[in-house]
Amino acid sequence: MSVMGIFRQLRHRLYNRTRTFFTDASMRRKVIQDFANVFCQRVIDLPSGYDLASFAHYGSGRYSLNILTGECSHNGIPIPKLETCAVYDEWLRTQSGKHGVEENKIYEVRLDIEVDVRNVNLRSSYGHRFADAHFFFDCHSAIRTDEKAYRGHMAGEKKGEFDWYYEKLYGQLPEVWPPHSPKLT
Repeated sequence: MSVMGIFRQLRHRLYNRTRTFFTDASMRRKVIQDFANVFCQRVIDLPSGYDLASFAHYGSGRYSLNILTGECSHNGIPIPKLETCAVYDEWLRTQSGKHGVEENKIYEVRLDIEVDVRNVNLRSSYGHRFADAHFFFDCHSAIRTDEKAYRGHMAGEKKGEFDWYYEKLYGQLPEVWPPHSPKLT
């Protein structure tokens, strides 16, 4: 084989390696950016009933969630772990495995949600208590990896019932809304 032939082979192999690396890195970035977008979309489109009950219980304000550690706060005051943390952590681990994203390269996953709870409606029918409200969300997500931070944002609203979930978390629904101010420790 001539020197030119060897040179062409090497150039072709180098080009393909570079192209494959670039494609893999680009795909990884697209996948992780999609994760950041999906977190916000799921908060608005498919909020957990338990989280709606917590939003109603603690009231309007800024909720900060660390998905990997489960630490949550409302207006800077620690609150018990919201269900979203466990659900999103499991989803992230599953999707990372499916897409070949190394979990140890994801350092932090945060959700900051401005929640406005309005029009809480309590009613009784045949001895049963019901509660619903309008929830307005402004959600920001951030996923920090070994290479960069990925951000997502979405705002929207949802009318949701939370009576059953509220009773599982906090006991009987109050007679009037808002309930007494919860004691946070």
